[in-house]
Amino acid sequence: MKNSNKKQKTEHKTATSTPFFRFKKLYLILLLPLIVATTCEDDDINSGFETEYFIQNDSSIDLVLFTEGGGQLPVPSEGELRVSGDLNQDAEPISPSESFIFSNIKLYKMDNEDFVLAYEQSPLDDALWIFSETSENRFAYRLIITDALLD
Repeated sequence: MKNSNKKQKTEHKTATSTPFFRFKKLYLILLLPLIVATTCEDDDINSGFETEYFIQNDSSIDLVLFTEGGGQLPVPSEGELRVSGDLNQDAEPISPSESFIFSNIKLYKMDNEDFVLAYEQSPLDDALWIFSETSENRFAYRLIITDALLD
């Protein structure tokens, strides 16, 4: 019985100590940093400075924003709508006219059962947007719609 155990131990020792297995272990150890480096997430993708765009409806009329993709987003009276956000690697905000997210603003109001154009900004005029730095690395542009602007 003792001899058969010794035989198994020696066979096991011989099989794992061959040059092939030692080379395989060394190969894995050398490749491990490369594998880890290529599978890690790129930190630069989600970092940077964010610019957000808002429409603030200070008018007495409920409005609807028609997006360039055909969507409809409600902008309630005395309410606010976050139109979108944009990331930038530079420490500078992206003005509305420089943003690739939208190129115009069309706000509609309901008249009976129909949508009627109440406000349009095409092309975007940066002078009509109010800029603020909301926190570190975050900027905001706000378009304030009033009853006087709609008349």
